[in-house]
Amino acid sequence: MTKLKHGTDPEVFSVIKINDDFQVISPALLEKFSGLKYIKQDGEEKHPVYIETNDYSWMMDGAAWELTVKKPQYNPMDLLNIIRTSMGHLEEFLSKFKFCGADLYLYTKPTVNIDPSLYIPYLAENKIAQGFMFGCDKDYDADDESYECKTLDVAKFLFRFGGGHLHTSGSEYFEQFPKPAIKFFTCTVGNFCIKNSPYLELEKQRGEIYGRPCRYRPQHYPNGDIGVEYRTPSNSWISMDTSKVEELFYWVNRAVEFLENRRVDILDNYFEMSKEAIITANKDLADDILYQIK
Repeated sequence: MTKLKHGTDPEVFSVIKINDDFQVISPALLEKFSGLKYIKQDGEEKHPVYIETNDYSWMMDGAAWELTVKKPQYNPMDLLNIIRTSMGHLEEFLSKFKFCGADLYLYTKPTVNIDPSLYIPYLAENKIAQGFMFGCDKDYDADDESYECKTLDVAKFLFRFGGGHLHTSGSEYFEQFPKPAIKFFTCTVGNFCIKNSPYLELEKQRGEIYGRPCRYRPQHYPNGDIGVEYRTPSNSWISMDTSKVEELFYWVNRAVEFLENRRVDILDNYFEMSKEAIITANKDLADDILYQIK
């Protein structure tokens, strides 16, 4: 098997605590009320960058903070080290700001509450309005041919969701067979993330809009690599201990082995069950599937 390269762009949140509950405060609100300054931004104001180093940057993505790891990593543990360094950087960065006198906290669970009343008076401002749109950038479903990515107005939706998308390149099969690749990822990585998530109810909640079993983007990376972005996993894996993250990338490699060896039997026997395990956040079913295919 070709040596793989790995990347990720997880989403996390800045929050305040109100009556023992956390409410997301978007980077755009922090710009407006708390003195947050961007380093650079695109013309549409969708993804201003606030933190930038040689290895990573943090930018706004809707109501969330999104990490960009600048170079793909052959060693998943190098990727994990960048994630952990960047998370510490963001946490320290947020500690310098308050929102309406309240302390800010870094929040890394898959689902977070949002109070629309904090945003609605300012939705005429494009940057703040980004936090009230889902599906802004086109993605695909490897199993559902009828799926069409649409931008949704979610002014009355009381939650926002954090992804933990996985980027993988290094196999020529990704260009030829992106949909089968994602189906194998569903049977391996998708099940692993459900089996090991401590937030099963939040995973189900996220899965109503995001986190469907086979969501993906084909990717042509700036360095010329062709790969896939598996968009099903939430951000829960970025907080797992080192041994669990090592196991996660074992399953990434296993998916590519199945793809390159044309293991159609895996899809025939376990794909539909894997979709069910992910949609229902069924830890036991996910664990049983992984045991069968390990």
